[in-house]
Amino acid sequence: MFSKAVTFFAMSFALALLMSASAFADTCNNFASYVCDQSTPNTVRIIGNGPTGSSVGTTVGLITGTSFGVTMTNGSATDIIIIAAFTGSSPSGTLNGSAFTSLSSFPEGGALGAIGTTLTALGLGTAPNSYGYVDLHTALGSGQTLTVNVSGLAPGTIVYGLALNQVQTCTHGKTAVCTTATLITNITPNSEGGIIGRGTTPPPTVPEPATLGLLGTGLVGLAGLVRRRFAS
Repeated sequence: MFSKAVTFFAMSFALALLMSASAFADTCNNFASYVCDQSTPNTVRIIGNGPTGSSVGTTVGLITGTSFGVTMTNGSATDIIIIAAFTGSSPSGTLNGSAFTSLSSFPEGGALGAIGTTLTALGLGTAPNSYGYVDLHTALGSGQTLTVNVSGLAPGTIVYGLALNQVQTCTHGKTAVCTTATLITNITPNSEGGIIGRGTTPPPTVPEPATLGLLGTGLVGLAGLVRRRFAS
């Protein structure tokens, strides 16, 4: 009886660690001209087309279409930034028509372990080799979903969202001095990130039967013209 209890506790503890791994992993790091607020709750979500069943995009983060959604479970944003990790040697593709700006590291500290685990689980690589970001310059209201159009992103590209907001900071003393700055206020937990899966490239255009018929008629007419010229 005691051994069964110990086994159950061990399994429960391991499961708890797995479920809380994303909470331990996600920290906000300053990058480019963007600065993190003192507190950055994990409330930004990437909405794909289905589950990955892995560390990143666990329930709905697998992106197999030509767009994905960004939403927040609490609050709003004056602007949304998408940060990305690429398996290629440099960032590629565009979001809403904007190209990525390269970064030397991923702005969410501790996320690389979860990213590597997910890439391996989906057979899309083992680890990212380059990083970048796109500032969408688009606000996100409370309860709304922002649609982000994808073009040219290779399978295995990881995307997370960051929310920007105006934050007022005041010094304490005889005379309080307050300043307002735009800071990163909310980030994406690993389980709510997104990953570009296979099947996001539109299939090649197949000519319709009517188009093929017109092409055939044109070729037959051309052949007749050539024969008449030789006959004359």
